[in-house]
Amino acid sequence: MMRTTGSARRLRPERVPDEVLYRVLDNARFAPSGGNRQGWRVIVIRDPELRTALRDMYLRSWQVYHLPVFNRTLDVVANPSDHFAQHLDEVPVHVLVLVDRRALVTTIEALDRSNFVGGASVYPFVQNIVLGFRAEGLGTTLTTVLIPVEAEVKRLLDIPDEYAVAAFLGVGWPARPFPTRLKRRPVEDFATVDGFSGDQLRA
Repeated sequence: MMRTTGSARRLRPERVPDEVLYRVLDNARFAPSGGNRQGWRVIVIRDPELRTALRDMYLRSWQVYHLPVFNRTLDVVANPSDHFAQHLDEVPVHVLVLVDRRALVTTIEALDRSNFVGGASVYPFVQNIVLGFRAEGLGTTLTTVLIPVEAEVKRLLDIPDEYAVAAFLGVGWPARPFPTRLKRRPVEDFATVDGFSGDQLRA
C-alpha cells in the first residue's frame, strides 16, 4: 500500500459515504502521539459553500506563497498542483486536521523550541488517514497550503484559538488509476550505517 499511495489531485465529484470516512478515522486514531495525548481534531467539510470558500483561500495561498517558491507560473494544464487548487471546490470531501497546541507542550525546553518536533504528535495520525483512504480506494493529497491563511480558515469554521491547522486533505474517488510505481530515491541514497558519512545501508 505504501508503494502506491501517491498524491491524487484529480478526483471525481461523486459522494464519499460517511461510513467510509468513519472507518478510516476509526483506524487512524490508533496512531502514536506524545504522551498518548491524541491532540488531533478533524473537521469533515461537505457543504458546497464552505468548499468554495476554502478553495478561494487555498488558491490565494498557493499563488502568493507557494508558486514563487517553485518559480512557476500558474498553468493548470501542465501542473497538477495548480489544477487541484483551481478545482478544489469540486472535490467532494475536504478534511481539515487540527492539533490542540496544548497537546504539543512537553516542558522540555529544547523540544518545545523545535519547529518540527511537535509534528510527531499529529502527522503519524495524518499519514494513517492517507493510507486509510488509499485502502478504501480513495485518492487524497496531504497539503499544508492553508496554514498561511490559517486565521481566515479558523474564522470560517469557528475554530478555537488553542487549535492550529496541521493538514488539509482533499478526498474523493480518483479520476485516474493509482500509480503502480512511484519514483522515490533508493534506500542507499539516504541511509548510512554508524554515522552520517558511514557506508550505505544495503540489503
